[in-house]
Amino acid sequence: MGEIKKQSISNTILSYSGAALGFLIIYIQPHLISSSDIGLLRLLYSFSWMAAVIMPFGIGSVTLRFFPKIKNEENTHNGFFALILMIASIGAFIIAGILYLNKSFFIGYYVKSPDFPVYFNETMVFAYVLSLISVYSIYASSLLKTTFTVFLTDIFVRILQLCLVVVYHFNFINKHALVLAYIGIFLLQLLLLIGYLFKIKAISFKINWPFYRTLNLREILFFGLLMMFTAFASLGIKFIDQLMIGHFLNEKLVGVYATCAMMCAIMEIPFNSLERIAQPKIAHAWNIKDFSEVEKIYEMSSRYMFFAGALLFSLLWASIDLIFMFLPQEYHAGKMAFYIISFSSLFNLLTGVNSAVIMLSHKYFVASILLFVLIVVSVIANYTLIEPFGISGAAIATLIAIGSFNLLKYIYILIRFKMQPFSKHTLYIFICVLLSVSVIYLIPQSFHPVLKAIFGCGFTVIVFSLMNMKFETIEEVNKVFRRFKLIK
Repeated sequence: MGEIKKQSISNTILSYSGAALGFLIIYIQPHLISSSDIGLLRLLYSFSWMAAVIMPFGIGSVTLRFFPKIKNEENTHNGFFALILMIASIGAFIIAGILYLNKSFFIGYYVKSPDFPVYFNETMVFAYVLSLISVYSIYASSLLKTTFTVFLTDIFVRILQLCLVVVYHFNFINKHALVLAYIGIFLLQLLLLIGYLFKIKAISFKINWPFYRTLNLREILFFGLLMMFTAFASLGIKFIDQLMIGHFLNEKLVGVYATCAMMCAIMEIPFNSLERIAQPKIAHAWNIKDFSEVEKIYEMSSRYMFFAGALLFSLLWASIDLIFMFLPQEYHAGKMAFYIISFSSLFNLLTGVNSAVIMLSHKYFVASILLFVLIVVSVIANYTLIEPFGISGAAIATLIAIGSFNLLKYIYILIRFKMQPFSKHTLYIFICVLLSVSVIYLIPQSFHPVLKAIFGCGFTVIVFSLMNMKFETIEEVNKVFRRFKLIK
């Protein structure tokens, strides 16, 4: 667990630096490009990711679960890099072909977002790039090398995206060049990631076929294909709201909704940082049947992520009027969506790395069953709620999907593995949230947004700090306090 803490803290520092850039983009981007252009880029990204998660045929999940058996530094891990490339490329060719044959359907489906179908061909390339980024990032995580991948995702990409928006604003490039350059940023990320893998000597194009024949290929194939559909369903819950807004409403409202969702995304930074390093640890613990280690990681993931997420949740609620004050008026329609999405993000953090606990165990197929049920619920909820309630309906559908999914996973892990992530610290954190939000709610609306943010954020920080000093919920926080002699 020490390695998890060390890398998770490093990753979190990078991720929060990226979050600062993300907030800068949230403030600046709506003033530089139209909400329709923002919506177009989000639709391209969401659609491409949905295709990208299928293209590798589950090799990413196979890496997480079976890499402990494949890992061998002496022969560069049995040529696993080349095996990933081969499988992902074959998958990309097949999936892109299927999508291209159904191009007319997607053009008709997005008739209310006419710019998106124009770049349908570009999404195929984009999807392939994203698929390779995904599987090679997992490969790096399995080697316990996560910091550089976090830097690329949370810092490097966002800096280039901000620069691209500025260049487009001053008419140095047209919309077509904007889309190509946007995809090019991720292509550059992929090249740098491959360069990093080469530096740490994790690349070999010589596949050790005799070794792979010794493995249970039937089990690996079944697991990979099952996890491919599982990952598709999981990602669908994340992106289906934006894709359906593009269908029922328009690209402009996709841009408004995506901007509000990005505000809440900062809450899940702890989850993304910790999960990258926790997953291979959980896989190893299940592999050697160290159930106590799995339970320990499960509990600590919930405690650490709920603390950080709850603190950010309260800070965002205190600052929301200030945040929207700097956004164009059309974005104010997404304020209610922000409140709803923030609840779904907080609940997701509360339940810890429950998906990894299930999917990396011998009962991995259960996660697939739950996800397939949930994607149906998500589709029905979005179809039912978006037309009458607009983007707030999409946010409600997301809350229903994520809330029910995590509740089902919690119940299953509790019954099947006799594990649960909650402790007395969960209650302490929950009380802090209630106190902070109650005080924020009681601040008079007549207060200027700046004063409201200062008072609300200040109270939140004090409450969470005093709680942590008293009950030592997160020891790393108290270490910082001791360094500055705030506590003994």
